[in-house]
Amino acid sequence: MQELINSNDEESLKMTMTQMIFNSKSPYDNPYQGSDTKVLFVCSAGILRSATAARIYAKKYNTRVAGSASYALIPVSHELLLWADEVVFVNHENYLATKIKFDLDEIKERGTIVTVLDIPDDYEHMHPKLIKHFEKQYKSLEE
Repeated sequence: MQELINSNDEESLKMTMTQMIFNSKSPYDNPYQGSDTKVLFVCSAGILRSATAARIYAKKYNTRVAGSASYALIPVSHELLLWADEVVFVNHENYLATKIKFDLDEIKERGTIVTVLDIPDDYEHMHPKLIKHFEKQYKSLEE
């Protein structure tokens, strides 16, 4: 912040890292994201199922969460869909709710993998049975 206040200083003409990233042509594909596969997990509200998935797979992937419902804590956005290398919907309803709002075929054409699971909204965050559903339907945590 000192750089911006000291406008007479040569250093003040430099952009912050955040400004440089978002002024680039592809801010979603920047070196500061790391090289891990970027996976967006989508459920209804983005707080139970998708948050569990993001947490348990965070050591293997660069994860984010979103919700497909209007009451979602972090709603699915075009920016998040562009950011992801893979979008994992926890069930078909979440996939359809997102497909109504966004052109998922365009996302697929860009090379993004779209995966649809069949996990019911019956579990609290990090419930052992919920984790087992992800391991069985998505990917093992041991891989």
